[in-house]
Amino acid sequence: MSKNLPTAVNTSNTTRGPLLLVSGQEDHMVPAVVMRAEYKQYGSSAAVIELKQFADRVHSLTVHGGWSG
Repeated sequence: MSKNLPTAVNTSNTTRGPLLLVSGQEDHMVPAVVMRAEYKQYGSSAAVIELKQFADRVHSLTVHGGWSG
């Protein structure tokens, strides 16, 4: 992939702010395996990144009952 594309992301950028990736483990639109792969792509960055996966949650995990954050 060309680094000049407007959609290109510099995953090794150490000057970016913290990044929190959130997913529901029952998400079929963006499966948990995709979020874990995304998390791994940022592995070379010294910037803070965290992945939080919620069991028994789907793509719209914050709008369903029982959400507590």
